[in-house]
Amino acid sequence: MHTIRPGNPKHEQVARSTGTIQVRDGGAESVGLAILFPIALVLILSAVQGGLWWHAHAVAAQAAQAGVEAGRPVDGTSVTAAEAAHSFATRAGRGVLTAPDVHTTVTADTVQVEVSGTAIRLIPVPGLDIRVAASAHAVKERFTVPALAAGDGS
Repeated sequence: MHTIRPGNPKHEQVARSTGTIQVRDGGAESVGLAILFPIALVLILSAVQGGLWWHAHAVAAQAAQAGVEAGRPVDGTSVTAAEAAHSFATRAGRGVLTAPDVHTTVTADTVQVEVSGTAIRLIPVPGLDIRVAASAHAVKERFTVPALAAGDGS
């Protein structure tokens, strides 16, 4: 309850006392907090959810890179690339990247690995899946024989 000088026309709810006007708040601060707290909570959870999405995307990108590195050697196959990517995604993404899915394409010249999955959600809203996808590609390693220099005579 606030005590103010008489004659202030801004206050409607008043109780007359000995020479002063007393304004009753009647729970205005509680109502304000009841309105602002959910908004603040949603903003905080949104920031944390964005961080979880970013981390899940980073895990998917690193898993794709691990798959490419496993598939780049001369004896690397699509199976070894997929196993390396899936292994990395399940180990590093435990609790953040759910249901990782790996697609690999290994040709004689290139290796491409795509990793996708679902980022974990803080608030379980049915039907709201936050998908994450990342891919990596590189040239496949190969053996080469250096050409003899012209005029080497060997």
